[in-house]
Amino acid sequence: MFELNPLNLPDAQLQHIIMLAVAGLLGFIIGYVSRQRLISELERQLVSVGDAVDDCRQIRLSPDTYNEESIILNRIRARAGEVDYTRIGLASADEADDLKEIIGIGPFLERKLHAIGIYTFRQIANFTSQDIDQINDIIEFFPGRIERDRWVSQAAELAKKK
Repeated sequence: MFELNPLNLPDAQLQHIIMLAVAGLLGFIIGYVSRQRLISELERQLVSVGDAVDDCRQIRLSPDTYNEESIILNRIRARAGEVDYTRIGLASADEADDLKEIIGIGPFLERKLHAIGIYTFRQIANFTSQDIDQINDIIEFFPGRIERDRWVSQAAELAKKK
């Protein structure tokens, strides 16, 4: 009857070679594109890590670097960039209030707040619940303590008196 063997066609081998070449070319292109994506992602991560290393190198350590308090303050100072100062406001050490007047803030906690750029009652009075959670995490304070001690309302009252 009919013989449908494709290998009996005169150009069957040429067709197989062409299909093999096309498959190889497509495999190469797909592999090349996916490798380029991986390389660009790794380069972005490298830049990010390099920036973090540069930030760490810029932190000047005091002579008493091995003092536990200094280590904690340096760790907190390194995270100061996470605070949203556009919402709470900027202040400098020259305008600093005595934050120890707020019940629940002692000398070391005041130094922690100063390490992240919080110097005034007005800044604390502007805290939102999101800021409170973030500040709490950054200064490594007991969760919920800022709300229990009512820092925001105390700071608002002290700022009005000032």
